Amino acid sequence: MNESTLATNMSAFRNHFTFILMIIILLAIPLDAEIEDNNSWQVDGGYSVLMEQYTATWCEICASVDSWMPDYTSANGDRVIRIAIHDTFDDPLGTPITDYRLQRYNESRIFPTFWFDGNILSGGAPDTTTLHRSLLSSETLRSGDTDINLEISLISDELLISTILSNWEKEFDTKLTIMILDYDVRIPQNNAINGIEIHHDVLFAYNEINLNNSQIWSYPNESWSNTSAVDGAIMSKYYIPSNKSLEDLKIVVIHEYVDSNIMESNTLGATSIYLGSNSQVSKLNLSLPIIIILLLSIIPISVRSRK
Repeated sequence: MNESTLATNMSAFRNHFTFILMIIILLAIPLDAEIEDNNSWQVDGGYSVLMEQYTATWCEICASVDSWMPDYTSANGDRVIRIAIHDTFDDPLGTPITDYRLQRYNESRIFPTFWFDGNILSGGAPDTTTLHRSLLSSETLRSGDTDINLEISLISDELLISTILSNWEKEFDTKLTIMILDYDVRIPQNNAINGIEIHHDVLFAYNEINLNNSQIWSYPNESWSNTSAVDGAIMSKYYIPSNKSLEDLKIVVIHEYVDSNIMESNTLGATSIYLGSNSQVSKLNLSLPIIIILLLSIIPISVRSRK
């Protein structure tokens, strides 16, 4: 090997090493720090179907369904929002929201029971095919989707929830329902009668506002404040209790009819934000293009080094 070839190879090696080092440094930088420090989240939606599931920690049949619910909702992305409503009898995850929410539905219920945009799916343990059919049917029944702009800001220990609704028929009375879910919550083993200790999408806080600027019902009542509704713009504040982690919260906003018997579909629009997801998405979105650019930059160097 002559000195010229050796020098060329050494130069190529240094270039390769430099680019690899740059990739390592860039991956180590917290690219999502700005978003985390910003403490704000935003989404434009309204096109999701609301899937409410009546379930219980003591229900054996529910356990056979609940175990694969996260995979089902993840596979369908923004098409469906799951709400787990737990029974109030001998279930540590049950709240007064359950009885209040279920009074909208007059059908007899067994465990589990599913509603898609307010329409009941036959009780029992459905398979994914049955759920897909109900999802498609609900998407078809929507005469139109309310456009929902949802913005959330964290101020100290309170969430400022701002919603702007547009593109819906104002012939009937409608309301905005804000639901706050635990993305996943663990219960003590002695309470896990059906064997499941970690439950997902568990509803624990609720605020319902009539668009005529009157608050209808909320739980826990002391956690909600500054609620107002003016011309489709709704503002509300939610105090985060000390036993809840911000990263585990999912905020769901639903535009519904006040009278659930008006139309085939009770839901006019629905959207959600998972407060723990922004940093993960930001890392992927920002770092992946940089890595691709750097790798593409290495290719010409590699080609030259082989010549």
